[in-house]
Amino acid sequence: MPFRIIYSPSEVEQSIEDYHDYDYILVDTAGHSHHNEEQRANTSLMVHAVDEIAECEVYLVLSATTKYRDLISIADTYKEMADYKIIFTKLDETTALGNLLNLRLYTGSELSYVTYGQNVPDDIDRFNPQTTVKSILGGKEG
Repeated sequence: MPFRIIYSPSEVEQSIEDYHDYDYILVDTAGHSHHNEEQRANTSLMVHAVDEIAECEVYLVLSATTKYRDLISIADTYKEMADYKIIFTKLDETTALGNLLNLRLYTGSELSYVTYGQNVPDDIDRFNPQTTVKSILGGKEG
């Protein structure tokens, strides 16, 4: 699969043109503080560079170990930028899963995927609300 590092919205547009024969083009933006206005603005430009030329889904990737008030702040910041679905990472590093459902209720955004470790793609799975609720209530996964 081809790989390209891009730094500007025009490079996003060029990449979409270059890879127009592919079914999917994945764009991973750099992780950074949601408090940095300049970086947020750059991310927004990259996200919206495809608005007129391709169908786009945006995923907000969050750590399940992040404090709830910080999750709210991050979610609010990025909701101003785009509608998104949520991917929660690091479920293997916490036993407190209530924030997943709380953030789903707060944002109204779909919880799409979760990760349980560092082995990509083996440790990523579709979000299963029944499994999460059982874990929250102390039941066995399954």
